Amino acid sequence: MKYKRYLLNLVAALSLVAAKASVGTNSWVFFYQPRMPKSLRK
Repeated sequence: MKYKRYLLNLVAALSLVAAKASVGTNSWVFFYQPRMPKSLRK
């Protein structure tokens, strides 16, 4: 398959974007910001 490397790189890049968009305290690229519980605040 001629474009196998290109296809695998595309899948890897899209997976990375999806993972980074939903990781952290701000989910869905800053559209949803959950409140921190009072018991965890210092």
